Amino acid sequence: MFVKIDEKERRIKELEEEVEEYKRKYNKIKKKLEDTKKEFEEFKSKHTLTVTELRKALKIKPNSKKNSNLLGAPKGHKGYARHIPERIDKIKELNIKRCPHCNTKLGDTQEIRSRHITDIKLTSKVKTIRFDIHRKYCPKCKKLVEPEVKEALPHARFGLNLMLLVMYLRLGLRLPCNKIKEYFMDMFSLKISEGEVVGILRQLVVAFGDYYSYLEKIVKLARIKHSDSTSWRINGKNHVAWVFIACGVVLYKIRKSNNHKAGLSFLNKQQGNVLVVDRLSAMRLFAKKAGFLLQLCWSHILQDSKQLAEEFGAEGRYIHKKLKEIYALAKGLNHKGTPEIVEQLKAEIFQLTLRHYKHSITRKFVNNLWYRDGDDLFRFVTDAEIDPTNNISERELRALVIIRKISNGSRSTRGANATAMLLSIIQTLKFKRENVLQGLQAILKNASGY
Repeated sequence: MFVKIDEKERRIKELEEEVEEYKRKYNKIKKKLEDTKKEFEEFKSKHTLTVTELRKALKIKPNSKKNSNLLGAPKGHKGYARHIPERIDKIKELNIKRCPHCNTKLGDTQEIRSRHITDIKLTSKVKTIRFDIHRKYCPKCKKLVEPEVKEALPHARFGLNLMLLVMYLRLGLRLPCNKIKEYFMDMFSLKISEGEVVGILRQLVVAFGDYYSYLEKIVKLARIKHSDSTSWRINGKNHVAWVFIACGVVLYKIRKSNNHKAGLSFLNKQQGNVLVVDRLSAMRLFAKKAGFLLQLCWSHILQDSKQLAEEFGAEGRYIHKKLKEIYALAKGLNHKGTPEIVEQLKAEIFQLTLRHYKHSITRKFVNNLWYRDGDDLFRFVTDAEIDPTNNISERELRALVIIRKISNGSRSTRGANATAMLLSIIQTLKFKRENVLQGLQAILKNASGY
């Protein structure tokens, strides 16, 4: 009897203990929910602006007619005014004898006001010229000879001006073939098929072949080059598109692979030359194979460290802040640093590796920066010709990226090479701020000496 009572009391005690445990868990969860709710309310109050606060943040005065429109230049902005053209093609005198308002007879001129108007001549007229070519027999060469048609490429059905305009529309303005077809129909009432657009580009590839080789030589011989790459597809298969910039030349290449084994045949024996690139391992391997010295892009380094600051809290912010200070110090030297100063800057990078980091990603970032990238960070400090960033390559690569978005790559290797070649010539002229169409004409007219 007493045994049963003890058993019941023991069981009651166990149940009471379980109830207390559940109460503790409940209170803990309840507190966590209350804290979460409190954090949410704090976040909401910080990130939700009232109308008054929004006006204050945007510097808009309430009920102000002057500031009611958010569009327009900020206060103090000088604005833009078109400069007076350096060349005046024609001067017209405008004079009146009677007032245009009341028809009163006017006397002598009191002052002359000049107004400059820049305009273009719109014409939809298309000329078709028939060349009657006289062929004559040469007794010395023992064959028929004939004069050259200078207004067109050999075997071309279209004139040179039209073909160069097609090239500019397709690659300079990145228009698809169907839009080029529409342009010629709308502007000139000229029917030209998409196939003919492709045929024109193929003929121009042949015509500009020697000039493209000339650009290759310039890039190859340049001591300092910038480079970047992006993906490209040929007939659905992955390739890589490269851009190289040196001495005012913008050169594009499309190859099968993005690894160092692919290589670019025209860039060999680059020992001692400098390549400014981002931190991608593929670029590093390619540069190593070709024999380049590297200058890593500080814009990419700071972008990566900024991402660390956003994702990993205090230690990420510390790394980002420290790298910004180091870069500002290095850039402030204006390329007049010494090897001793470079070693001091590298020592600052090394100091980052000595700190304790909670996150493996931040640890890996600073370790790579020192152990892998350390020798390639500060070449610009002692060399005035080296840029610390690779922004120029990214800007020029954008033209190829836009074409990729429009066309989704190329259908054939031939088409990809044509895109790379013709775009190289156009972007080089743009880079030098030359008139593109006039520049293209000049290249073809002066084929013997660039």
